Amino acid sequence: MPRQARQLPPSAMLHIIARGNNQMRVFETRHDFQRFCKILYRFTHDQDFYLQHYVLMNTHLHLLAWVEDTSKLAGWLKSVFVSYQHYFSKKYQYNGHLWHRRYRSLLIESEEYFLQCARYIELNPVHAGICKRPQHHRWSSYHYHSFGERDPLIQLVIKH
Repeated sequence: MPRQARQLPPSAMLHIIARGNNQMRVFETRHDFQRFCKILYRFTHDQDFYLQHYVLMNTHLHLLAWVEDTSKLAGWLKSVFVSYQHYFSKKYQYNGHLWHRRYRSLLIESEEYFLQCARYIELNPVHAGICKRPQHHRWSSYHYHSFGERDPLIQLVIKH
């Protein structure tokens, strides 16, 4: 039986979550994180996908993005995840599913919820015990928002 299509408004702010299959590590090395960032940039930059906050963890990731045309979201993310899976499978001689089920997309309907999600995302490495302070985790938008460091993944221009 085919999956049901997601019910999303035409444009939306979304909290997107993807997890490794069976809680496996999907990012092993610095190069893995870098490769995923390049792939994410390639498939979403200039595509009406405005990434606001993100964190890449070893076993999962969180993205908080304004999506101008939600009908394109599944195609963009499929391209990102399949491209990374090809890289990962070749590098680690891995067979099977890399990602656990489909990604989750949670609709952000208020500014308060947006701010809670942004905070949760950027503090995720601290809560997971990976580091004591969010600035010690390199693979996050925290450096952009707290220190003004350049991050090509972040696009704050939102069209309405």
